[in-house]
Amino acid sequence: MAGFGIFRTYQKASMVALAILAMLAFFVLPPLLPYGGQAATVADTPVAKWSGGELREKALDRAVTMKLVLNRFLAEATMAAGRDPAQAPRYPADEQAVVRTMLLAEEATKNGIVVSDAAINDYLAKLTSGQVPADQFDQIMKGLRAGGAGVSQHDLFESLRHELLAQNMLILLQRGFSGDPPGLRWDYFRRLTQSATAEVVPVDVRSFGDQIKLPAVATLRTFFDEHKEELPDPRSVKPGFREPHRAQVEYLVAKRGLFVDEISKEITDADISEFYEKNKTTQFRVRPGTAPAAPPAAEAKGVAETPAEGTPPAAEAPAAPSEPAAPAEGTPPATEPAPATTPAAEPAPAAEPAPATESAAEPAPATEPAPVEKPAEGSGAAAARSPFRQVAYQAPDAETQSAAAEAAPAASESPAAPVEPADGEAVAGAEAEQFEPLEAVKDQIRQQLAAQRSNARIDNIFDAVALDLSRYAEDYAVWQARGEAQGLKAPLPPDLSVIAKVQGLESGQMPLQSAEEAFDGGGLGRSFDFLPDPGSRFGIRQINWVEMVYGQGAVSQRAVRSRDMEGTRYLSWRTADQPEFVPTFDTARPNVERAWKIIAGRELARKRAEEIASKPGAKESLEGAVAGDESLQVFKVGPFFWLSPQAASSGVPQISQPAGIVMPGNEFMSAVFSLQPGGTAVAFNEPKTVCYCIRLIDVEPPAEKLKERFVETKSDPRMTAVAAQDEFSRSFGTWIEELESRYQLEWKRKPRR
Repeated sequence: MAGFGIFRTYQKASMVALAILAMLAFFVLPPLLPYGGQAATVADTPVAKWSGGELREKALDRAVTMKLVLNRFLAEATMAAGRDPAQAPRYPADEQAVVRTMLLAEEATKNGIVVSDAAINDYLAKLTSGQVPADQFDQIMKGLRAGGAGVSQHDLFESLRHELLAQNMLILLQRGFSGDPPGLRWDYFRRLTQSATAEVVPVDVRSFGDQIKLPAVATLRTFFDEHKEELPDPRSVKPGFREPHRAQVEYLVAKRGLFVDEISKEITDADISEFYEKNKTTQFRVRPGTAPAAPPAAEAKGVAETPAEGTPPAAEAPAAPSEPAAPAEGTPPATEPAPATTPAAEPAPAAEPAPATESAAEPAPATEPAPVEKPAEGSGAAAARSPFRQVAYQAPDAETQSAAAEAAPAASESPAAPVEPADGEAVAGAEAEQFEPLEAVKDQIRQQLAAQRSNARIDNIFDAVALDLSRYAEDYAVWQARGEAQGLKAPLPPDLSVIAKVQGLESGQMPLQSAEEAFDGGGLGRSFDFLPDPGSRFGIRQINWVEMVYGQGAVSQRAVRSRDMEGTRYLSWRTADQPEFVPTFDTARPNVERAWKIIAGRELARKRAEEIASKPGAKESLEGAVAGDESLQVFKVGPFFWLSPQAASSGVPQISQPAGIVMPGNEFMSAVFSLQPGGTAVAFNEPKTVCYCIRLIDVEPPAEKLKERFVETKSDPRMTAVAAQDEFSRSFGTWIEELESRYQLEWKRKPRR
């Protein structure tokens, strides 16, 4: 009972700690799996072992099922109390989380934490605010059993007991990090506000490969078996030999600027004049208190004079419409492109709204794209490396605003109607209204029409190609089912080079690449699109291209549209797909040998860097210390901060990236900022592939001035919260690894998620 008292006191903190363990599991009610869903189809072999415990396939399957049942029970109990079931606690139900919960519960018991039946009842009462009586809990249990979950109340209580024990253990861990003593707050403050400039000499671990003697094949094979289930992570110190999911992609690129320049030549003065007359009351009315722009001198004679004194002022201009008005009737339509590869009639797509130009009024808030949602923890520090992590949001250009407006629901704000005069007010004639002269906005209208028509033309081209691609996919599927066996020739896919040449596009092909490789390559790999999302603030959400091509449900030969921040548009499709797999030792042997040499070469690299640091004159200049050694390079870096300056505003801790430093980590930053000017140190980068000899040149501001600022802001926890979060996350991960090592946890196969 005492142990549960701790939980009640620190319930909010426990949920934060559990969220880290759960990697921000999302609130979606899972379907109930039948009890022992997989047990009947797999051999009951050991899956995980640790000192004092073991889990076999059937027992692990039962534990996963119990987590799902517990989550459903808590959600229905929350709903019975009249609250949103999404507010109910949800415990991660993957195999790794199940085993970790068992280890944490065992550790909690060793530390004297007890969760009694009374404590569980108290927890359920608090969860439901005492609104759910015992008989209603029984009805929920009966409903779960009727749904195929063969569990009893005892099973449910034991599952919840384990979760609460694990939570309480996490609370004790978190309490060790709470309080932020002054020393830690000062350290966190420095990481965000003090910059450093340094000299560095990189020593590449791989340069010692020739000096490393490979072990016997049996040793290499054991090394391979230890890491064959792990995917390679460029920032990890551990190797991974599992081959990642790869895809081969073909694509077309439409550069908006080229289309706009070409189409602007086709726009006539009549087009511009007609657009002006139809839209001048909504786009070109002069605001009260301002005079219309003077037309060019050559055209001044035909311009109406300013209204005489005493003429009623023009009504206030309404807000700019969320979407630019469509061209006037009779405006020549955008040139239709030639069919991509087939003579079939092209579909008639709805033209995209014209994007705003620099001189146009800003669009209404309803057209802004939804802000990027934060990614799940775990991909966290991996934020910079993970392709599925949302790209940091930037203010969209006109093309992006137009796309967002097009994707938004129909309920978006419509353009404001012209302001009507109040009752009893004299209605002025048309001559009382003041508008920008046509000649003053002529170029603006030309650009607006050109942008609108270029979007329509690109849409027509992409629609035609997508139609051809869909037909090809159908023909290919039929050929695979029937024609291949009959010896018929496979259908030919659309010819990208021909399409690109005829339609003024660029074509390209991406070889088999992982999602990370594609994302790091930029361009298409970092493009995105907008999808309708009624649940979001603006009714749309941004989705990354890598998610559309590599994510669950992605289909080969299906056209994917995307765009980048510069307005370039892409049409791409996956032509080949290679799921992740474990290679054989013989296939992976070159990677195994390379990884072995990197690990063995780290100590040699460190010794070489320490030799440089200990040379006479190194404290005055590293360049002088390595003079004459052509194998070494010295360069200056900085000024740079420990944490990225955007960390405080974004709330996401991220180590800064000094130019020239390969994947710096906390070891590198700690070494730099622990030095006094002129001091030297040695530190690895995050994956320990490069060891740096470092000489600190200067820090800004000096410690004395920084302390004055620290005293002024020490009462504001927001300055240090981000750095503290980063420190806790890393320490928490280290503690979990130490816990699993202490219990000698060993997985016989890769845990399923």
